[in-house]
Amino acid sequence: MTSSENPKNPHHFNVFAAACPSRKLLNDVTRRWSILVLASLLDGSLRFGQIRERVDGISDRMLSATLGALAEDRLIAKDDAAGTYSLTEPGRQIARQSLELFDSLYLALDEIVDARQAGDDVAGSSAGVASAAAPGGAAVSDGAVS
Repeated sequence: MTSSENPKNPHHFNVFAAACPSRKLLNDVTRRWSILVLASLLDGSLRFGQIRERVDGISDRMLSATLGALAEDRLIAKDDAAGTYSLTEPGRQIARQSLELFDSLYLALDEIVDARQAGDDVAGSSAGVASAAAPGGAAVSDGAVS
């Protein structure tokens, strides 16, 4: 089904087109910290420090920039009086889908780890993790693409 046939896309956005606004939104949402911040807000409104605690490893500066970008995209809203951040309905939809992506990642990692371990067992190697082919023919070893 093309984007012009999709009833969920009545404006005919096309994320594959460089000039389409959906490309910027995809870029903003899929940044490393953005998707984690969105998912962290699924249970309800949180203060800045609470988000920082949930999203392990994010700096104050990066969290501030991420919250600003997500607010600009209208995916989150800040309640200045309460000092909390919450998801807007579009943000909630994207955050829900991110949980499905996370589940897919976990399942894929289970298979990857099992395949690597089986490869180590077959090769009789205890020195490292076996390499596997990644999409595009790149080799993956120890979680890094080369």
